[in-house]
Amino acid sequence: MSNLKLKEMFISSLNIKSTLVVLTLCFGMSIQSLFSQQAGLLSNYDLVSSIQNPAYNGINRRLQLDAVSRIQWANFPGSPTYTGLAFQAPVNKDFAIGANFQSLKVGEFKFASPLNMGSYSLDLTYHKQLAKNVFVSAGIRTGVFSFNMRISQLVASEIGDLAQVGNDYSFNSPMVGGGIMLYGKQYFIGMSMPQFALVNDRIIDNVNLGYNARSFYLVNIGYVQPIGDYFSLKTTVQTRIYEGLPVVYDVNIYALYKDLLNIGYGYRNTGSHALLARLKVNDYFYVLYSYEFGKIYDEQTPFNATEFGLSYQLDFDRQKKKVLPRHY
Repeated sequence: MSNLKLKEMFISSLNIKSTLVVLTLCFGMSIQSLFSQQAGLLSNYDLVSSIQNPAYNGINRRLQLDAVSRIQWANFPGSPTYTGLAFQAPVNKDFAIGANFQSLKVGEFKFASPLNMGSYSLDLTYHKQLAKNVFVSAGIRTGVFSFNMRISQLVASEIGDLAQVGNDYSFNSPMVGGGIMLYGKQYFIGMSMPQFALVNDRIIDNVNLGYNARSFYLVNIGYVQPIGDYFSLKTTVQTRIYEGLPVVYDVNIYALYKDLLNIGYGYRNTGSHALLARLKVNDYFYVLYSYEFGKIYDEQTPFNATEFGLSYQLDFDRQKKKVLPRHY
């Protein structure tokens, strides 16, 4: 398929058939498996780590509010936009609570965003010290998952276009998730299923909504190596395992100056590269930014993605027993 043809499909918002092709290309898979990506990929996933794994809640014994927004393939019209909001706070020395909201939208057209997925959830996390520098935490998650695909609301260039028929799907379902993490002062190993929508198998126009609501699994590992009194080097690896889809993994490396500045580079096995940064503004606020770039469509078409985030953190001085602070 030529680059000219691809550009024509992205530009045309009136032809429903082209719209379906755009949605398919945006996720790099067929319409039948389109729904299986329930959350956007993040480059700086450390910022909203509680969304990735509920076991993160309360590790630093502080109230924390995180917000992140990512525009995937920002140079294409109707590109996917991911928004994540997360809250966490300790309850006592053993337990913490959390809550998060996620939204993924694809397409900005005259009457509707054709694809919209969201989740709203609450977390409960338990912490336990196993040895001097060995801690373990486990978290469970419950919530609601919503999905809407509204192709029929778009404007068609052909009256009675069959592509509009049978392409509207909408449901809300209970959602569960969980995770576990083993960590110390300089290392962590985490495994999680961030969300799983409890949807019964239901066939609509050859699309199994139950299968397509299945979730993914995450494995995270990392290590922080101090260099002198002020600097550290942090490396992290995140692996995403999808049901019936290729494994996606990230490798990130950061240079840290105290808790003030993080500057890093990330590589994703899909062939993209990312520039990563986090800046401490004051005792309460952190700002995060990343810029990712690469090529798609058989390495012929360049893309870029941008990410911006804010974090508010408030230590609980009344909690005398503080868990080890982390850089992940």
